[in-house]
Amino acid sequence: MLKRPAIFFDRDNTLIVSDGYLGDPARVMLVEGAADAVAKARQYGFRVVTISNQSGVARGMFDENAVRAVNRRLDELLQLHNPAAIIDAHEYCPYHPEAVVERYRQDSPLRKPKPGMILAAAERLSLDLSRSWVIGDAPRDIEAGKAAGCRTVLFRDPSLKASPAADEPCTVQPDFVASSLKEAVDLIARETFRTPIRRAAQPPRPTAPANAAADAAAAAEAPADASAPAPPQAAPQAPSPAIPPADYQPSAPASPVAPPPAAAKAPPPDEYEEDDPTLPPLPERAGAGGRRTELLLSQILAELKRRSEAAADFSVPRFLAVITQLLVPTFLLIAWFARTEASTQSALLTAVVFQTMTIALVMMSRRE
Repeated sequence: MLKRPAIFFDRDNTLIVSDGYLGDPARVMLVEGAADAVAKARQYGFRVVTISNQSGVARGMFDENAVRAVNRRLDELLQLHNPAAIIDAHEYCPYHPEAVVERYRQDSPLRKPKPGMILAAAERLSLDLSRSWVIGDAPRDIEAGKAAGCRTVLFRDPSLKASPAADEPCTVQPDFVASSLKEAVDLIARETFRTPIRRAAQPPRPTAPANAAADAAAAAEAPADASAPAPPQAAPQAPSPAIPPADYQPSAPASPVAPPPAAAKAPPPDEYEEDDPTLPPLPERAGAGGRRTELLLSQILAELKRRSEAAADFSVPRFLAVITQLLVPTFLLIAWFARTEASTQSALLTAVVFQTMTIALVMMSRRE
């Protein structure tokens, strides 16, 4: 089965406003752009999963039912703002090494910065982690994503109060930094659907010197001298290395505190290829999308033409088979109402003959 990529969102202070412990569904409030970001992620072919440390359960502040209630309220608000904003799975970790509640006191592999929640979702939903992304506001989100083999976006919205987890030191660098969820999803879409093609280098063309014709004429006029040393031949030139397009900038890990680099102007569509043909193209890719639409329309027109030709195909044997089949019940009625035995036998024999002709004509039409 073909595995799909996913975008893993941290929940608190990424999709919903919360800089601490949230166990009351009545206090759930979406971060600006959350619903559209989830809807866009699904539009681009990603599954959407939330991953959240919920140590409030381990600390005895609320129970797991409260966590699930908050998640349900999150789902309701997302679809209220955008019906396409659907989350495929909610993963959470209620454990903590210093838990007050004994049953939750453990160093769980699910707890971020460990990648347990990501790996569990990937196993259950059949996800391709090498093409997946993690968006979160805390360094532990980035560390968990990197440990699972995903690419990462550090989300730093200046309008939100930073959580204590967001102020922790970061041991790994995110791939990108975004100040809004829209910017984060747009970055992911750009990186997913626009992969620069590194074109192979062309071998250098041999160039003749300006006085090559004169040198050739002088050599032809000079007498041959077997003792003269042969003129030195130029050493073959090695092909130059592949040169990427002039506006190609390799993506480098961004600083977690620096603003994301400005997106460069997109080169023409023929400078790019789709990294994953199973995913839909970006709306702005008018060139590639136009070619795909043109190909699809040509296939539809060809199919309609084939069907119209098949419908217009006139077969004489098929036409005669219809006529003879219509005559069969006619002669059967004549046999039924015949007054003499000879007339009945004659009508039945004629019906049998026409039925046999019908079968033969049908077989002929099928051979055609």
